[in-house]
Formats: sequence, structure tokens, C-alpha cells
Amino acid sequence: MDTFIFKSATYDESSQTILLGYSYENGPEFVEKIEFPDCRTDLNDQEKEALEKEIVQLHLAAGISYYKAYCPKNIRVDNHALTKEEADFFFKFYRHGLGEFSVENDIDLSGIIRFPVTSNHHLTPSEITLPKKAVVPIGGGKDSVVSLEVLVNANMPHQMIAINAGPPIKNAMKAGSENAAENAIHIRRTLDPALFALNDEGAMNGHVPITGILSFIMACGAILYGYDSVVMSNEGSASEGNMEFAGIEVNHQYSKSLEFELDFEKYIRKTTLSNFHYFSLLRPLNETGIAALFATLPHYFDVFKSCNRNFHIDEGVRQYGWCCDCPKCRFVFLALSPFIAKDRLNEIFGKNMLNDMSQEDGFRELCGLKGHKPFECVGEIEECQYILKTLTTTDRATDQLVKKLTPELDALELDIKPMTIDELRATALNFKYEHNIPPHFLEHLNEFISARK
Repeated sequence: MDTFIFKSATYDESSQTILLGYSYENGPEFVEKIEFPDCRTDLNDQEKEALEKEIVQLHLAAGISYYKAYCPKNIRVDNHALTKEEADFFFKFYRHGLGEFSVENDIDLSGIIRFPVTSNHHLTPSEITLPKKAVVPIGGGKDSVVSLEVLVNANMPHQMIAINAGPPIKNAMKAGSENAAENAIHIRRTLDPALFALNDEGAMNGHVPITGILSFIMACGAILYGYDSVVMSNEGSASEGNMEFAGIEVNHQYSKSLEFELDFEKYIRKTTLSNFHYFSLLRPLNETGIAALFATLPHYFDVFKSCNRNFHIDEGVRQYGWCCDCPKCRFVFLALSPFIAKDRLNEIFGKNMLNDMSQEDGFRELCGLKGHKPFECVGEIEECQYILKTLTTTDRATDQLVKKLTPELDALELDIKPMTIDELRATALNFKYEHNIPPHFLEHLNEFISARK
């Protein structure tokens, strides 16, 4: 498997489907399918040209799922002359997006990933006018519904959007508004089953920058459905890495980081859609601040789900609910513990995770008492330490893991003192991170926070 080939990328208007073709030279072939139900069928020539440009970029991005099976040094693009801008962008996207994968498979990709430059030209973006409307990707967890409620509160034109929505996402949509849920955009991405067969046969497998891939899909959706802004819900702490490996900082959440957000928006606006906007509305906050805001939205308590077993790529092995035995469950339980009543939170999860000693090592990792920050979408180590210390001032003080781990934090002599819940909330709702939020959206975020301090 010496050469990975980008073969074809087409859009079939009759079936409203993008087909992405890949192969290995003298090896397996793949076709990925992305369906855009109920999208526009009246694109003019300029819009069709813009879509063709965007599909090329999606083709290059989505190929990472198939490239990672063997990670060959040779890459060939048969259907497009690659510019230096594209080669540079996708080298970084693959290198950092496969950072965790590199650790899992003990492979240094810095000298392996090579996108061949075959064009001296520069790409020029389409100047088409996109409707002034935002979409909010709904993931089923606490973060995206906070962004949604900010726009609802501000009466801003918006639609919910989801890719491969299962029951948790659909339930979260309905909890927001039954009428709005009925008008949500639902896109479906289907990976070629041949990829799973390769994995079963021993090909390399591991984490890919899924948020980045979905972002390219939503850029195509901007043309096919008609919107100019994708409002993400990534927190500032998503930019914190997990560890160093092979000369780079490995970040499980690389494609949720501010670095990727800025790179992606600049790249799309420079190469395909000059009037496209992409930003995270929650970027100024850490996870603690988002948890404090979510705790003011009780109509979502029984439907939100963050455990990744709800979203497994293989629908046949998905498990809906809270597994209470993974980094994501541990972190969300910890983050919400100061802000949702103890009995109610225990009811949501089905148990008191801070009284479950089998979760001790996992909570140690979250709080920086063992190993490294887990490869998951979890908050910063420091904010976990602050939450744990604050819990000593609440009715969680008697929970076994609070009693066990807080003395160990004290022994580290960190400058972290327990706060009251109100102090923690006020601190967490102060803007802490750089962001890319347009001024009018930022104003609405401030209004939403002010009403809940």
C-alpha cells in the first residue's frame, strides 16, 4: 500500500449526494457518501461552481479516515491540481489531526505525510452571497444547547444542524423546540464499509479530527441549504493539549481548538467561499463556565448525553445513556456537580460517580494526579482541580473521591483555594480566552451570561 489516491469527488443533484472516491494503488477502493436531504435544487451557475470548489476541499479532508489505514509516504490526487496553499493546509490538518492516532500507533508522521504540489496557481474564492442565517451544530451534549439558547434568547435567525443524528441528538433538538426540531437540517455521512473490514484485518486505526471533517461538510451545506455562519460550541479549554509526541503538542481536540477554527475560516474564505463565517460562540469560556450556564436550562437535563458510546461510528454498537465509566462521563459529572443539586445530578447519571471508587484513577487523570490529560473532550486539569476543591464546601464534601483526592491536591501546594459555588460561577463566567466571535454575536452572548450570573 505504497500510494494513497484521491480519485474522484462528484455531486449528484437528483439524489442530493456527494460521492468521494479513494483507493490505494493496487489495493482497496473506497466510496464515501454524504447525503443532503431536502437541500436546494435550484443552484445557479455561480453557486454550482462554488459547490464544486468546496467539494474538492471536502474530498481532501475526508480522505484522512482512509489514509490512516496505512499512512503511505506517497499521496496522489487524480482529480485536482493541488496548490501550495492546499498542500500546506492539509499537511497541518493531517499531521495534527492524527496526533493522537500517532501516539496510539507509535508512528511519527512528520516525515511521512506529503501532499504533492502540482499547480502554480492560487485558488480564488467564490463571491456568491450567502443568506444571513446561522446554523448551530447540535451534538447532544451540554455545550451546543447553550449556544442554541443564546441565539433563541436573542431572536436571531438560525437553524439546528446535525450529521448522523441518533436519538440523543434528536431528543436534545426536541427539548429546545419541537417546531424548530422539525425544521432542522439533517445530513448523513456514510463511510465505506470496506474501511471497517480493513480495520478488522489489522490495518491501523485510531482517532481522526472528526469535527474538522464535519466542518468541511457544513461548508458545502452553506451553499446547498443557504446560510452564511456556522456557530460552533467549542470552549476555550479545547485548545489545551494532552501531551508532547514526535515534536508536536498532541491535542485530542485539535479540530475544536482556536488554532484550527482560525485556520479553517481563513482557508475557506480564501479558497472557496469569501462570505463564509465559522466561529465558536463559547470560545471565551472554559468548561466550568459552560456547565454553569447549562445548569440554568433544566428542560435539557433528562435528554442531554455526552458519553461517546452514544455516538459510536458503528451504529450497531452504540449504547445510549451514560456509561459512567469513561473520561467524558467523569468530567461532565464533575463539571456539573457544583451547579446541579446533588440528588438531581445523581438521578441524571443513574449513580453518584464521586462515590464510585472504581473511577478513582480516571478522576486522578482529570485532576492532574496521574498520567496525562485523558484523550477525550474534557476540561483543563486546572479547572478540574478548582471544581474538586470547591466541592469541599458543598454537600459533596462527604463523597468518597472528594475526601480521597483533595488532600493529595493540597500536598501539591498548588495555589488553588476552595471557593463558594457563587464565587466559582462568577469566576468561570468571566471571559478567559481569545476568540473569533463577530461583534453582534458576542453582544448576545454577553446578554445571555449577564442574565444568569
